[in-house]
Amino acid sequence: MGYNISETSGNTTGGPSDWAQTLDLSDPSATSVSGDFDVVPLFGGGSPSEATDGYAFSAVSNPGYGTLVTNATTGEYTFIVDRSAVITSGTDQVITFTVTGTSGGSSDEDTVTITILICVARGTLIETPDGPLPVETLSVGDRVVTLDGPPQPVRWIGSRHLTQQDLACTPTLRPIRITADALGPGVPSRDLLVSPQHRVLLDGWRAELFLAEPQVLVPAKMLVNDRSITVDHEVTEVEYFHLLFDSHQIILTEGLATESFFPGDHAMDELDRAVRDEIVQLFPQLSDPASYGDPARPSLRTWEARVLMGSERAGP
Repeated sequence: MGYNISETSGNTTGGPSDWAQTLDLSDPSATSVSGDFDVVPLFGGGSPSEATDGYAFSAVSNPGYGTLVTNATTGEYTFIVDRSAVITSGTDQVITFTVTGTSGGSSDEDTVTITILICVARGTLIETPDGPLPVETLSVGDRVVTLDGPPQPVRWIGSRHLTQQDLACTPTLRPIRITADALGPGVPSRDLLVSPQHRVLLDGWRAELFLAEPQVLVPAKMLVNDRSITVDHEVTEVEYFHLLFDSHQIILTEGLATESFFPGDHAMDELDRAVRDEIVQLFPQLSDPASYGDPARPSLRTWEARVLMGSERAGP
């Protein structure tokens, strides 16, 4: 056979038989990727042309995340992503399919791999008076359901995007995955990814017995049990969102009670200078973070969290 089929649109990388594309859903306009296969002579002496006997495309490896539209005559294809399905999955997805071109009685098969990226904190559902909404769709002034009173308006929204290199250099920033039902039926309702220091509300007899508190806040990293709550080593990037209210609040994320952003000394020190300045401009009193007020619930120290989680693993 004196030819290969090759992807010639310039939208892919790789070759000669394996081609790759990336679809980044952090861009709201990202809905599809496309390409075009042609017959390319192996040893020069000719321009790309169509396969005389056409092209055959396989089904995509996971049809639940989108639809592949193909043209068997021209070798063109378009993969249309189901954004909602991918975001709901809570993690990046990889889609593959093959294309076989036949010309002059000979055939050549290539593989296309499409990596669909999500900023994994995106798509996290926050409970609002209008129902659960993805965190990235909220705006300053929107009201969010709180555990201790009426819905409260969001005063500031911040986010921090961490690349694959960031996570490799600082693995302590990798997200904690709390799987669906990890803390009770429907708690959370879907897999939830949070930053290691993001605090989760726990209650029950153990908190009362061991710590004399009916409800406590525990950093997510302290809940890791390597079964239903784990450090996620698979994600390639993550964007953490922060919601700030007039006072510290307990909100519902995927049905799990977690804290809003608490601008204490440690949290403020973790922010870039420009972000700190923005918060202080909104809340002038936060030039002294202690003036923001008390946390919505007591927060466990490391040894207290170990006592509580040890009792949880031991069972009643």
